[in-house]
Amino acid sequence: MDWVREGEVFAPGPPGEPDSLRTLRPWVLEEDGAALRMWYSGHDGTTGRIMAAVRRPGEAWERLGVAIDAGFAGDSDQYGVESPCVVQTPGGYLMAYAGFDGEATRLHMATSGDGHDWTPQGTIMQRGPQDALAASHPCLVNTEAGWWLFFCGYDGAGDSRRSVILAAVSPSGASWDRVGAVLEPGDGELATSHPCVLVIARTFYMFYASDDGGRAAIAMATSADGVSWDRHGTTLGATGSGAEAHGVHTPCAVRLHDGSLHLWYAGLAADNGGLASRICSARFPAPWSTGT
Repeated sequence: MDWVREGEVFAPGPPGEPDSLRTLRPWVLEEDGAALRMWYSGHDGTTGRIMAAVRRPGEAWERLGVAIDAGFAGDSDQYGVESPCVVQTPGGYLMAYAGFDGEATRLHMATSGDGHDWTPQGTIMQRGPQDALAASHPCLVNTEAGWWLFFCGYDGAGDSRRSVILAAVSPSGASWDRVGAVLEPGDGELATSHPCVLVIARTFYMFYASDDGGRAAIAMATSADGVSWDRHGTTLGATGSGAEAHGVHTPCAVRLHDGSLHLWYAGLAADNGGLASRICSARFPAPWSTGT
């Protein structure tokens, strides 16, 4: 897939702002009227928070500030929150996110009627061996057969950097049954992470981060059932000497109402070892064929 890179959306904010160190893991929804809403992870060097932004038709992206702060759900996320995934439902909005309690990172849910004011629903699922250290980077998918939840599990291996993509299913989203690992690191990979899954014509399309231990790229895989996946390799990699020179990760792929495919992700600059990530975007220049 040949993407047209559109550059930076959000660099880290100025000193003192909640996202002054890095911005990453964007999640974008297209609203009626073509406005785009984004929730993303912001970090100031001490605490992670979930931030919000909006882009109205014909205008630039506008930061809206903190959407979910540390301690939102109580003790279970009191040390920081990250990696929002937001879906629209008949009753409003549902957000899955990760919260850190000082020892482990667990998945949480929150609900909202308007996407601005959120109500915590607490943690979901008990930890298993594959996410004994952390469960993070969730992706909610609502299908005709029920809900899927794809997420990353960290078991502490590989200097706590090794991760696998796990899945769970639910008929209603109220309680979840684990499916297990659906995409593990292959040869030359340290981690597979940050899944973003689209379902088009009953086929699952996953965009995810592939990390070889030195540099991250965005890869793609497809599946007929959500469990067995065919890998298609890198779809977007590091480039140039600027914001994306050290790698790209945390993809959010969105098929807009006009059928076009857009990608928001974090770029890692080479001059800081990838520490100060910033949100970038790209678009697929032609009508996207699901056979791509």
